[in-house]
Amino acid sequence: MRPVFWFVKIALIALIVFSCSEKVSEKEYFDLATQYMDQQNWVQAEENFSKVIQEYPNGLFSSKALFMLGYVNANPLKNFEKAKKYYTEFLERYPDHELADAARYELENMGKDVEDLPFLNEQPDQKTSEQSAQQPVQQPNASATN
Repeated sequence: MRPVFWFVKIALIALIVFSCSEKVSEKEYFDLATQYMDQQNWVQAEENFSKVIQEYPNGLFSSKALFMLGYVNANPLKNFEKAKKYYTEFLERYPDHELADAARYELENMGKDVEDLPFLNEQPDQKTSEQSAQQPVQQPNASATN
């Protein structure tokens, strides 16, 4: 009888330990990371964005977390090598994502002084004329019905 008692006791302890250790959700990690960013605690923000990627690689927040890893490393942490790795991975995995253009811009301008950024060097008249020259000509919609 004694060996059975010990087995049951150990099984109950194991059950209690495992049921108390709930896994943190993807959203909780992402929210923690953004809270740390608000507090300018960049290392903790990076750590929590990394947890999103590690524990939920195909989750709803993984694309934004990967982008944010690039952002945090490129900007406040100034770790350009890591930032380049994250942005490149982001563009490989999510080339059509809404943040893809921002990732490309970050890669092209990483490490530049704010004064050297392209949009700051444009003259107001030059920007307006360049923008109008780049406007695509509207083509009629062939599938539209009148």
